Amino acid sequence: MAEETEELPEETLNGEQEEFITYQEQIDGLALRAEIAEAIAEKLKSRAEELDRLNTRLQGDFDNHRKRTAEQAKKLKEDGAAEVIEKMVPLVDTLERAIAMMRDESTAEGLKMVLKQYLGVLADFGVTEIPALGEPFDPALHNAVASGAVKKQKQVNTVVEVFQKGYRIGERILRHSMVKVGV
Repeated sequence: MAEETEELPEETLNGEQEEFITYQEQIDGLALRAEIAEAIAEKLKSRAEELDRLNTRLQGDFDNHRKRTAEQAKKLKEDGAAEVIEKMVPLVDTLERAIAMMRDESTAEGLKMVLKQYLGVLADFGVTEIPALGEPFDPALHNAVASGAVKKQKQVNTVVEVFQKGYRIGERILRHSMVKVGV
């Protein structure tokens, strides 16, 4: 038995081929568009990551700027206060000398109250007296203006007399103590 093959008319075949070619072209076009869309998406993703990194860096820079500015403002405020206080510290010396010279006890008491109030204001600003008498000599804190022989070995290189008190705010020296050091 011979198999019968059904032959399609030529025009049907050509029509289907044309339709197939049209579909294939559409598929190829869509594939190309998909590739282009993927490339664009990859570029946009890369740009978004770059912008995110830039944003993070800018936020860090701004944070650092804000902290630095706050630190500078604080330091300027401290420097301004220290400059004013440095000029006011000699008043303590003057009041102490005046009290020591007073013969009238009631006047001396009045000056002592003024001195106490003045020292309270300085303390409110964080001003403290630099310990000196009996302390080991420290050139960072003391200004040795004299030296003298001492009887006891433990007094060598020790402050044996204070000519002028020293003051500081925190670690900042407003005025070094002027002292005599034992040798």
